[in-house]
Amino acid sequence: MERRSHTAIAFMITALGMVITALTPNPYARLFALSFAGFGVFSVLPVFWAMPTAFLSGTAAAAGVAYINSLANISGFVGPFVMGFIKDLTGSFDGGLPVIAAVSVISGIATLCIHHDHELEQRPEAVPAE
Repeated sequence: MERRSHTAIAFMITALGMVITALTPNPYARLFALSFAGFGVFSVLPVFWAMPTAFLSGTAAAAGVAYINSLANISGFVGPFVMGFIKDLTGSFDGGLPVIAAVSVISGIATLCIHHDHELEQRPEAVPAE
């Protein structure tokens, strides 16, 4: 029942890896740091997607998952434009990596601020569907 903290830790691992990637000139260290960030990105997914049912039930859970998915699709569209804009301004992709790190830190903090119903998380079958 520690989904929030595990999600936040994975977001912070992502942020740390992105910052190290942006600040390190050595290509081997950059590859290691980018791999480290990848570990954070891919480890956050299963824990994050299990969280909506911890504080939503029934149709609200379905709507919550749909809302999260729509925001993810919008960010998947906007993100490359932001990265390209920062590359045009700075001449390097390194300027966009701290932006990704900042979004990861904000996401980790926001995840820690979510309060959920422990009863929903432990016994979802006992809660009546809406």
